[in-house]
Amino acid sequence: MKIFTKIALAIVATTTVATSAIAGGPMTNTNQSAAFLRSIARGTSLDADAVYNNPAGVVFMENGFHLGINDQMAYQTRTITSTFAPFAMGVGNSGMTKEFEGTVFSPLIPSVHFAWKHNRWAVMAGIGVNGGGGSLEFDNGLGSFERQFSVLPGAISQLGAPYGLSANQYNVDMYLKGNSMTLAFNVGAAFRITDWLSVAAQVRLGVTSNGYEGHIKNIQTNPSCALLGLSGAMMPASQFFQAAGAALGQVNPQIAAMAGQYAALTSDHILDVKQKGTSISPVLALAFHKGQWDASVKYEFKMATELEIESAEVSANDPVINGLFPNGAKVKSETPALLAAAVSRHFGPVKVTAEWHHYFDKDAENSFSPVIEGNTNEYLLGVEWQVAERWLVSAGTQRTALNMNENAYSDMNFSISSWSVGAGLAYLCTDNIRLNLGVMPTFYDEAKAVGVDSNDLDFTDVYNRTSWAWGIGLDFKFGK
Repeated sequence: MKIFTKIALAIVATTTVATSAIAGGPMTNTNQSAAFLRSIARGTSLDADAVYNNPAGVVFMENGFHLGINDQMAYQTRTITSTFAPFAMGVGNSGMTKEFEGTVFSPLIPSVHFAWKHNRWAVMAGIGVNGGGGSLEFDNGLGSFERQFSVLPGAISQLGAPYGLSANQYNVDMYLKGNSMTLAFNVGAAFRITDWLSVAAQVRLGVTSNGYEGHIKNIQTNPSCALLGLSGAMMPASQFFQAAGAALGQVNPQIAAMAGQYAALTSDHILDVKQKGTSISPVLALAFHKGQWDASVKYEFKMATELEIESAEVSANDPVINGLFPNGAKVKSETPALLAAAVSRHFGPVKVTAEWHHYFDKDAENSFSPVIEGNTNEYLLGVEWQVAERWLVSAGTQRTALNMNENAYSDMNFSISSWSVGAGLAYLCTDNIRLNLGVMPTFYDEAKAVGVDSNDLDFTDVYNRTSWAWGIGLDFKFGK
């Protein structure tokens, strides 16, 4: 019965794979502008993206209207190298080690920031992709899926030994695609308390929409049994189990009942599920601006998002899928609270910014909760250099340090500590329009999980990721 349970879980656990942040904690995107990609540490920004990065700093901008329009593009890969002895029995497999790769291409990750500042007051609004932002596609499924079906030949041989029944091959057609996006709409106001200190408050509406498509079908094995007239040729596993259940019904009712369960599990399963939900949470901030120094503190409260499952008929009518993910059920997908602090110093034409992010992951309930051991910390450093009247060049780096139990990872849900490096430029096209261009590759640590599956067989999964992001943005200012 262990195989029965694990196959059922494998079929439905697909709904955790799509969360994918470009920069930030496991659930949060902090890259909200092209200017972020080119300099990374934006916590003391006095440009249009201050609406997100430094809300209280908006009142230190020039009087008038400020508008920032950005688009980012990203390409990511997730590669899991899985070693499991029964993989050697898979048709087309070259041994017990197999590589499973998922790819993400996001051509449109938009953000818009707007502010109007007048003397001591400012009002602001913004929209950006606070989480997800792409589609993750695994053309050949995942190792954790295949592990469950790779043990079918061994199980058939073990259960059927008294009847001369055996098998030594399997095959399965697997595909998975998940897309995830959380749009955050922020509105707020800022007030300059003194000439150098200000405060801001925002209300944030988070709208999450996830979609999951996939299948596990054409599950085959090659049973051989003279008594049943089976020659060892590949055949649908569900067809075999139906025949075996009928043949063994009078001989061994217990095994016959189990065969009937396997017949249902090894039939085709189509996944077509959507998840939708919203949340409202506040953001509070302080900013300091005096002489050559700038500083800020921002606290984003937890987004307590709850997603409702909407299944297509093909999934809602599948007792396996709907039994574990009932149509209309709700699941937690909370984005953790974030504390961010930054400080900058101007050295003539050069601005140096240091920043720190702390994600309260332990207090948020989401798909990462089973592997979270502690909160995430990020350390950011950025440099901007005004090389000429209209030209600015910049670069930055970010270390994201997760606190997770790697041995509790699964290929359906993992995140890895990383280094990001950003570089780019800004060009003042006119006195009121500035162009931002940036690129940011991310280099991930390697993660490794060693474990024992439900059949007491050892497996090893090695996790790797790559990520590249590009961005273009225009900042406008007009009016007084």
